Amino acid sequence: MDEFNKVRYHGPKKLACYNPFVNLYFNSRGQGVVCCRNQNTVLGTYPENPIKEIWFGDVANKLREHLLHNDLSMGCQYCEHQFNTSRFYGLPSMHADYYSSTKVTYPKIIELELSNTCNLQCVMCSGIVSSSIRKWREKLPPLESHYDDEFVRQLSEFLPHAKEIKFYGGEPFLIETYYKIWDKLLSINSKAKLHVVTNGTVLSDKVRNYLKKLNFTITVSFDALDKKLFESIRQGADFDKVKKNIDEYNVLLGGKGLSLSLTPMKMNCKEVPRVIDYCNSMNATINLSFVENPAELALWTMSSIELKELEIFYNSYKFAAYQGVNAEYNINAFRQFVNQIGVYIRNNREREDEFFQNLKTEEECLSIVNNILDEALLENVIFESDRLIILKTIKDVPESFTSFEQQLYFGNLAGFIEKHGLESIKSLMTDGLSLFKLTDKLVSFSEMKDIYSKSYQDINNP
Repeated sequence: MDEFNKVRYHGPKKLACYNPFVNLYFNSRGQGVVCCRNQNTVLGTYPENPIKEIWFGDVANKLREHLLHNDLSMGCQYCEHQFNTSRFYGLPSMHADYYSSTKVTYPKIIELELSNTCNLQCVMCSGIVSSSIRKWREKLPPLESHYDDEFVRQLSEFLPHAKEIKFYGGEPFLIETYYKIWDKLLSINSKAKLHVVTNGTVLSDKVRNYLKKLNFTITVSFDALDKKLFESIRQGADFDKVKKNIDEYNVLLGGKGLSLSLTPMKMNCKEVPRVIDYCNSMNATINLSFVENPAELALWTMSSIELKELEIFYNSYKFAAYQGVNAEYNINAFRQFVNQIGVYIRNNREREDEFFQNLKTEEECLSIVNNILDEALLENVIFESDRLIILKTIKDVPESFTSFEQQLYFGNLAGFIEKHGLESIKSLMTDGLSLFKLTDKLVSFSEMKDIYSKSYQDINNP
């Protein structure tokens, strides 16, 4: 809390988070929650529960009681992880600080994720927030639509009290219900700050009209300045069109109120400082999103060596000359992001040391292999000819490996046989000895096992 309070935009606060007191969020499943990152504590579900019941109900009051004591155990694991790695910029609690009230009235901030309608299939995304992924990648039926005209009618009671309203997707500019809400806001001459998080692919005359008449700010999801890399991540997007739309968004917003959201992953982590330079050139702010899953894309599953190389790259990067509050914020957000990388380096190195200390040597591995093959011979699982082929293949496969891969290969193979015993040979011989099946399995032992999940859990449970 001491560290957090030093960087809070609106000064030190008593509570870590005021979202339960000022923020109401509706997701695409009809659930009312208080935050985009706490989807586990559901206050109620529309249409089963009216909006007023969701916001003023018992579950909401219980969560408020927890946060009054800075207790993050009621679904707030995301922020707990950011606290434990001292990365505060971009915390979803920060935007609620401006109001910092514990008096429960109508929410000051309303966040809407009413549909997963989306025209892209981003690699780190899922069908919950992309109808295209749900249809083409996951082969699942469309999500049930929960929000109707009655929802808009009930929400109308809340709109005059809202100071900020945020629109997520899917792709917000493709979600018709949002246009109905914007019409309601126009009818009451709302001065609320409206915020849209868009993938930047949609900019029609209809959109331009609303951007001119209402008080909008925009965040564009933008993960690389390299065209090929960008389009490999934001599958279905045209880099040049998105970049052109970003320029026009900035003009429509009068050169203020634009931000870019970058999701640092293994494939684009070196783009982070370049995109920040791009933000600084437009007086835009950066949001560095955090990937927990898919784990195979996440930075926290990188080896300590890879992370250290990344840290060195970040620390050696020379930003273009910058000035202004937004640029200063961007640089500070970047520094905290780099500090988080440092935490992952230390934790992953400890996990690696533990892993390699327990790894069997080549000699130990071959001894274990011979013993299990002897047992398989005695049990008539294999013939002597099979034994010779298996042994030869085990020795031949790692010849093209690096020394590091060979160390992993023999250690992982030994561990696999120790764990599965004779069953590992029986499984191999189910349909007769297949060299292709054997080789394919053996090659997989040269890969680093997932030893980082425990490290990640250790950070979350210090």
